[in-house]
Amino acid sequence: MAGLSPDRRARHDLVAASLAARDDEQLAALLRAAPRGAVGVGGGSSVIDVDGVRVFAKRIPLTDRELAHPRSTANLFDLPMSCQYGMHPLAGPGFGAWRELAANLSATEGVLAGECASFALLHHWRVLPGRPPVAPEHRDVEAVVAQFGGDPAVRARFEELAGARASLVLFLEHVPDRLGAWLADPLGRAESVERQLLDIVAFLRGRDLLHMDGHLGNMRADDERIHLVDFGLATSPQFELSEDERGFVADNIEHDADHAAMRLVNWLVTTVCRVPVPADAGPVARNAYVRRCASGDVPPDVPQPVAGILARHAPAAARMNDFCWRLVAGDVDARYASSVGDG
Repeated sequence: MAGLSPDRRARHDLVAASLAARDDEQLAALLRAAPRGAVGVGGGSSVIDVDGVRVFAKRIPLTDRELAHPRSTANLFDLPMSCQYGMHPLAGPGFGAWRELAANLSATEGVLAGECASFALLHHWRVLPGRPPVAPEHRDVEAVVAQFGGDPAVRARFEELAGARASLVLFLEHVPDRLGAWLADPLGRAESVERQLLDIVAFLRGRDLLHMDGHLGNMRADDERIHLVDFGLATSPQFELSEDERGFVADNIEHDADHAAMRLVNWLVTTVCRVPVPADAGPVARNAYVRRCASGDVPPDVPQPVAGILARHAPAAARMNDFCWRLVAGDVDARYASSVGDG
């Protein structure tokens, strides 16, 4: 694993000190002056300038219940475990800002210790007044609640989010979005992507973190490496977990590894092996091809090193493809269990 470069460490120290020295109003003014960025299910975002360094600011709404339990990583709303997965047709409400903070703090600690360089550093965090707009995906609360079986905890979480008066603001290292250039060169980048995804998964495992949402939209890349971002669905055996949550974490301990394998294999199958995914038919042919490779039958015309990657990772990818398709199809009760080979 690549360590932290001196230049990167120096930028982090500069930005962290500058942000820490500003009071709440100065930070709020900095955010107000920035062009408004995207608003997603996890909060609003913008890119700000701090002493000549670009910084990604993520504003996560904080409910009164979360404010009453500062830094708590408990499931304060008793949300069902189905909300932990990110592949449902409608995104869930998330388990709380404090869990996202805890995961970012752990990842940053590991990056600064030289364990892995593939995560954005958390320069600073602060609770500030105000909240981001509601994400378009969450404007129809009734639809999301219905998707999760009408669970009253999901409704309560959305109701309290609607009344949020404050935000947790994460000031994160800005990572360029050059992943498209990597993905456009599958033969040239395949081994590097495989190696880096394995490093990312090993780091998460070593930190007792489950990211749970490692899709390509949560990856960024500069010229040297891929970064995994957005800990909005993160959990950990180190968090304050209920008995049900501990069972969930134990069942899903290989989720991130298998999810990374799925993304890697699906990318290569569609780009190198030219298996189409029609918009009107879904990934039926792709998933069948992956299952074929998982059985040990990698077609002989697949070039190396892609054939070797498919042989290594297709079994996990096939398992995860089948599970994700259950979620996409609306099976809200599906749970992943890599140890038994099915969902």
